[in-house]
Amino acid sequence: MKKWKCLLALLIMASGCTAQPQPTPSSEPAPDTAGLTQTADQLAEMLVSQLGAASVQYALMDGDTVLVSGQRGVFAKGSDQALSADDQYAIGSVSKMFTAAAVMKLQEEGKLKLDQPVAELLPEFTMADDRYSEITVRMLLNHSAGLPGSTFDEGFVFAPSTTAHDTFLETLKTMRLQADPGAYSVYSNDCYVLAELVVEKVSGQDFTSYLRSQFLEPLGMTRTQTPVENVDFSAMPKVYSASQPEREIPADIVSVIGTGGLFSTAEDLCRWGQAFMPDSPVLSADSLSAMSENEAAKGIWPSEEANSLDYGLGWDSVALAPFAQGGIQALTKGGDTMYSHANFTVIPEYGLTCVVLSSGGLSSYNQMMAATLLEQALLEKGAVSEALPHYQLPSVPETIPAIPDEVKDYAGLYADSTSLYRIDFTDEGMLNFTVEQMPDTPTPLTHVGEGKFLLPSPMTNQLFSFEEKGGHTYLKVEAVTEIPGLGYTAATVYYAMKVEDNPLSDAVKSTWQQRSATSYLLLSEDASSQIYEMMLPIAPAPLSTFAEGYVNAHRIVDENRAEAIVQIPGSGSRDQFDYQFFTKDGIEYLQGGGDLYVSAEAAGILEDGMTVTIGEDGYTEWLSIPAALEGKTLTVSTEADGVFVYNTAMLCQYNRVTDGDQPVTLPAGGYLGLAGDPQAVFTITISD
Repeated sequence: MKKWKCLLALLIMASGCTAQPQPTPSSEPAPDTAGLTQTADQLAEMLVSQLGAASVQYALMDGDTVLVSGQRGVFAKGSDQALSADDQYAIGSVSKMFTAAAVMKLQEEGKLKLDQPVAELLPEFTMADDRYSEITVRMLLNHSAGLPGSTFDEGFVFAPSTTAHDTFLETLKTMRLQADPGAYSVYSNDCYVLAELVVEKVSGQDFTSYLRSQFLEPLGMTRTQTPVENVDFSAMPKVYSASQPEREIPADIVSVIGTGGLFSTAEDLCRWGQAFMPDSPVLSADSLSAMSENEAAKGIWPSEEANSLDYGLGWDSVALAPFAQGGIQALTKGGDTMYSHANFTVIPEYGLTCVVLSSGGLSSYNQMMAATLLEQALLEKGAVSEALPHYQLPSVPETIPAIPDEVKDYAGLYADSTSLYRIDFTDEGMLNFTVEQMPDTPTPLTHVGEGKFLLPSPMTNQLFSFEEKGGHTYLKVEAVTEIPGLGYTAATVYYAMKVEDNPLSDAVKSTWQQRSATSYLLLSEDASSQIYEMMLPIAPAPLSTFAEGYVNAHRIVDENRAEAIVQIPGSGSRDQFDYQFFTKDGIEYLQGGGDLYVSAEAAGILEDGMTVTIGEDGYTEWLSIPAALEGKTLTVSTEADGVFVYNTAMLCQYNRVTDGDQPVTLPAGGYLGLAGDPQAVFTITISD
């Protein structure tokens, strides 16, 4: 989940189980549940009415007592079916807490050590980079292994699949690391897929069985499942297309269980919170202590006053604001799939767990709701006597101080994993921040002293400054967000890294200029992949006119290769992979991470009466839709599920997996994608 990176960018632009354990109740007075219930209901209503959630489910537990539990929104648009506390949601990366706990459990049993090389435990693990042998189990859990990010195929799907799990090690064999192992922590789904495989190898059990025997059954988590179990997806609150909010999606499945695949309820996850309390029935005190240490600070990391991102082992933050500013350790983990969002926050010292799940919205909003509820619970328990201090950024001074010369030296070109930026300074004390996608509209920030520059807004203030660490220069951004009626959060990140222009030879430049005129269509995902529905199944490769020698913030190496070069801890360099182009039988292809793309120039032209057969490689077939076919009706006869229609903006207009078998009105231009098993046949009929 790129939740903080996305937020900043937007602002700048059931099975039977045993009974629950009975932990020692908190010695603090019980909070006023009436007040908490009213607050929770108001917060959830805001998520639904103003912040994009179709439904919200929440629970707050003190010791073994559920203080608050409720729902808001609708089970399905246009339906009168009521929401309930038993409704399951996809919890996304909150699943990583189960993976981290499984690793710690295996260490307690003497079956592995945190600082043991992964390759010793999993000899099948190799990469096209000798440094892979230095990766330890700890580095998987604290995101510092240097792995690319999310290189698995078919990880986000509409139907249960084990492809991503089964092929992951084979995919890694051709990959290089993005950083030296242990150098810094950058969010990595790959780390947790590999950790899941370690758990299976060392335990001798499949991952689901291990979780069920070690955690789910002992904690009485009867409503928590993985995709390989008998999950009733039709009984879950519905999720919807982001681009077409009335389009219902049949299921939201992450097939890589250890990185994001579990389903649960808010109350069940509150029971999971018992695992992280001082009297945990499933983890030792040593394991809990190790998991709650600030692992991110051991590598390259920004200096900070307040943050919601300080990786522990599994945790997104082990020093969540504003609790850390009040001397209280709150541990949090968020989860974002394509459609579902979750937050899981515990305060072990006071026995509190809060969980907020939603269809639609963002996990960062859910986190703010959880933090607000937990702060009120602390106040009503008498654990704190007043509201927790909120870190505040400076305001614009009456007289703008001059910018020091040494700060002006930070002017230049910057990059993250997807975009380029330019920074320059004015004699009037302003910093101009220009984004590649909007080269003519720089954002001005005001110097407030000490080389720091303020960008205020109604809900979020941001403070830019610069730091040099690990041989790199970083643009550091502190952001403090207060959404009236919801809550407060603070984030401190390295937003971008200083890079240099990359002059190209005439021959190399000419090749990339020609490539800029086309796009590349996805070939290698299964018909049930969410990429065809939610993300653009297309990879443009535009040669940058903003800076010399870059494509999509990747540095061009030669005619056919561009490398991901930024090394930004946190999330600024997550999910990076190199671009490798090659030509076969006169057709150009792009290999990017675990996915293969083909030049759009190779697409056929849609015609009435066509028969299309999927080749032995199983790759998706693409046909361009002539503008003259606009408004005509397309019927595709096939036993396969993979039929996709896109408009010229490559937004999905029809997906047989989600919309069912039905005739489709063709847009003016765009593409038809056909996916299925090898030798699957599609017969095309076009009528008026």
